[in-house]
Amino acid sequence: MADLLIHSQRQAANPPCALCGTRVLLGAGPQLVVADSRALVCRACGKKHAPALVALIDLASAAERVGRIKRHTVFPPLASLLDLARAAEDYLHAAPHQGRRAA
Repeated sequence: MADLLIHSQRQAANPPCALCGTRVLLGAGPQLVVADSRALVCRACGKKHAPALVALIDLASAAERVGRIKRHTVFPPLASLLDLARAAEDYLHAAPHQGRRAA
């Protein structure tokens, strides 16, 4: 199993995935990379090897979209808030569970 990291890409890229070799189009922003070589990893391989990191990238992207909404409105549109909530739930379900005890 490969160790993966989140790395911020400054520009779009079209490299082959470091794990499966398929060509992927990746935009600028946070992307998954192999820890040793910083080679880019496609979303499908990321979901297989590090689903929590993919969910965290999705959450960051949704938060960025909501943050870019024009500031002249009091509240962001409901669709944007629902996207953000869905991304947060996906991350919650994909993140490793911490040992919790009932009090």
